[in-house]
Amino acid sequence: MIAVGSVPDPSPPRLLTQQLLGPLISPADDHGASVREAAARLPHALADLAVPRVGSGSFRLTDHHVRTALARSDAVAAATPFAWSARTARRALGLATVRALVAGEAASPLEGARIAIAQAVHSAGLGQGPFSAMDRWLAGLPPAGLAVVHADVVTWATRLWCAVDWSAFVEPPLIGRDRWWDSPHSSLLALRSRAEVRTFVSDPAGRHYSAHLVVLGGPRRSTIRAELSVVALVEALLAPPLVPPGRILGWWPESGHLVKVEVDASVLAAGEAAIARTLAAVEAPATPGQEVARAAA
Repeated sequence: MIAVGSVPDPSPPRLLTQQLLGPLISPADDHGASVREAAARLPHALADLAVPRVGSGSFRLTDHHVRTALARSDAVAAATPFAWSARTARRALGLATVRALVAGEAASPLEGARIAIAQAVHSAGLGQGPFSAMDRWLAGLPPAGLAVVHADVVTWATRLWCAVDWSAFVEPPLIGRDRWWDSPHSSLLALRSRAEVRTFVSDPAGRHYSAHLVVLGGPRRSTIRAELSVVALVEALLAPPLVPPGRILGWWPESGHLVKVEVDASVLAAGEAAIARTLAAVEAPATPGQEVARAAA
């Protein structure tokens, strides 16, 4: 079930939060059971989709693949080599900034972004413990470059921080933890679920479901329902039995436009179809550089 709507820009925190946390209204009493039943057959069905790709190697499918594979051919830009930039780094650093704000570790997006960048640079500078390619890139930037990154991160984080009424959450939400599902029946296929905010909602009967806010970029596009359906599908595959996915809310910060997906069996079927079409459109597995780019997208 998919609903589309718009809210003014900037989005009033209460309005966006209500769309995310409002009661889940299901037309059927067995909503959760139907989602679980549909999810139970998906691992084998998805493994079958990967079989024809044996000669091409494994494939890690993200929303980026869905977006580019299903777009019209005349709207797809030529592929360019991945490079770290303020644009490609802003989501990871912006999420770290918002986490610090929600936890009370930073007083403003300005301070939170400064802390996030400093921690990344410090990790790479020590050369010990976990640090990423982005951390190494940040550590090599001059002060002027870091200032550009800081400004972009502050903008990204401010939009998310100000768009949500964080006091409305009964339990602290999970912020920006992407999740992967690896097929248990085929080593050729893995699927990613990307969401900026993860929380829980209830239906009128008091049953609990997960809800996910996905920050969208670029222009509005016809493939967005397929992208969000894939998120719903991966969440259904990863969900504990008693808490199936209930809602995926896509949001464009620049316009305030919303796409809300109330998850049911038909949404999972749409996600499965999107994966089938995407795999059919892809000719070769991603290179390591392309995979990093898709993770940052």
